[in-house]
Amino acid sequence: MSARVRGIWRVLRGEERRLHKLGQLLALLRPYRGRLILMLVALFVATGAALVPPYLAGRAIDDGIRAGNMSALTVILVAFLAAALLNWGASYAQTFLINWVGQRALQDLRLKLFRHIQGLSIGFYSRNKAGVIISRITNDVQALDQLVTDGIATLFGSTLTLVGTAAILLLL
Repeated sequence: MSARVRGIWRVLRGEERRLHKLGQLLALLRPYRGRLILMLVALFVATGAALVPPYLAGRAIDDGIRAGNMSALTVILVAFLAAALLNWGASYAQTFLINWVGQRALQDLRLKLFRHIQGLSIGFYSRNKAGVIISRITNDVQALDQLVTDGIATLFGSTLTLVGTAAILLLL
């Protein structure tokens, strides 16, 4: 086998391992599918409600101020307030759900790690310092906590905002 083929094979095996690890992380979220779906719905609603005010401001200027139509301004103001309340409620629900699911999944991961550590041989502990093991586990789980609670929400929220803004610009 040539060096190039071996290199490609190593890359593919590495990708397979990464996908396997990602699959294991997603398996921790499986028991919380319903709340994940609610979180995604709340994310879509919050993003949509956050994208409405600039459009409403344009309508207020065109249909209300320029036309001198006070009833149109009143309707737009009510719609603006409704969008703000909807955005607040959906953002609250999204934040609550992502933190709830994230904490439960990480609790499951901690329990799984604890069971695994308890099953290791005495020889493992004679070769490795307990403080190093505990520190590594604590730091890794905390990094996953930040990824789940902050990173994923920011990634999806920013992507939806970008796509929604592009769609509105194309429509206008």
